[in-house]
Amino acid sequence: MDLSIERSERDDAVLLVLVGRLDAETGPDLESAVRAEMKRGFHTIRLDLNEVSFLSSAGIRGLFETQRTAKTAGGTCFVSRASATVRKVLDLTRLTPILMEPTATGDAAAAAGAHHKPLAGQGSRRPAVDVRAGAVQFLAMEAATGQPLQAELIGSAIEVISGGRAAPASRQLTRQACGLGIGALADASDPLLRAGELAGVCGAVFHRPPQPHAVVDYVVPTGSLQADVTLLSGLLWQGLPSGRAGFEPGDDEPSVRVDAIVEGLLTQGQAEAIVVVLVGEVQGLVGAELIRPLRESSPHDSPLAGKRDTTAGWLSFSREPVYARHTALIVGVACRGRGTAPLAPFVRLFPGRDVAAHLHAVVFPYRPLRRGGVDLAATVDDLAGSVPVAVMHLMADPQPVLGSGCSELIRGCVWYAPLDVRTAAGASP
Repeated sequence: MDLSIERSERDDAVLLVLVGRLDAETGPDLESAVRAEMKRGFHTIRLDLNEVSFLSSAGIRGLFETQRTAKTAGGTCFVSRASATVRKVLDLTRLTPILMEPTATGDAAAAAGAHHKPLAGQGSRRPAVDVRAGAVQFLAMEAATGQPLQAELIGSAIEVISGGRAAPASRQLTRQACGLGIGALADASDPLLRAGELAGVCGAVFHRPPQPHAVVDYVVPTGSLQADVTLLSGLLWQGLPSGRAGFEPGDDEPSVRVDAIVEGLLTQGQAEAIVVVLVGEVQGLVGAELIRPLRESSPHDSPLAGKRDTTAGWLSFSREPVYARHTALIVGVACRGRGTAPLAPFVRLFPGRDVAAHLHAVVFPYRPLRRGGVDLAATVDDLAGSVPVAVMHLMADPQPVLGSGCSELIRGCVWYAPLDVRTAAGASP
């Protein structure tokens, strides 16, 4: 649903009535409307959000920008009315006293302060050593400890993208949750119209709608706010990986391949399957993005229809490695060989390696990274302070000459842990 904005003048103020979704795609429309009012000479602006059906973290950023724009010009811009959906988000994020019209009570600064509790698996340090694994040098590696993380496999990716009609599953991602799949941030709309690449780490969820040049939407846990997602297929797990390390090329090469990092972690973790979270400076990423809603798919017209022209109408492939000099947050699962049930249909072999994986990358503007292992939750919070530019399904293209190759990172940090997978009730592998 698009966002419509109607204006009316009341005394020396302007009222903007918003109807629809306020998210990454529509937030700039609101910012443009507020700037236009400032140019007209109106410095008191009220926003009526009583008919706004969805508010994401990107939408909240837009509200902050409108306030900043008004304040810079010596004016004000507050929310005068809010729907139950919007009010719930503002209350959970403790932003009601800041973004709503001022009241006689409440301390906005105190209400907005969200202090994270220490996350399980991130507080204690273990003996760390540097480890060489093929072409990868792991720095200050700390071995994963404790029991394998429990993961839930939802739906069938093959069935969904080949024209099937899998039943969507709704889940809430806590600060202890991670995952990836084909889905969307939960709202009242049809998930088959909005489902695209989705990745979640430490409760922060990033979603790319299924359209060309889509703007990434996202929800970052703030205060008591937690992201609700709807998945057509995917893998979610509770608990943060306890193993961690920095990484860099083991030789004089400028970068290291993602498949080499994953293979090294499987060896160090001594497990058949692991969850992986990487944050790295990008040399180049190779992957694909869904550009049509799955509501339009059928067995004869889908990304897996078997015809190149048909596939190109559904997926946008990187023709060469992309997003150099950006920072990527990569989340996924990897296993030895082709994997065993129920995980096997969810992963694909890396060309030339006895390792299979399923990885999604969230791309951010460049952020310098510390050398060695660092705290995962703090790293995600730092990245989420900037606007994501893409969410990709990573893949390798080994075709000689014309192939894009494999994703490569210059340096970064990685977190990993053994994995135990179960199939969600009613789902088919």
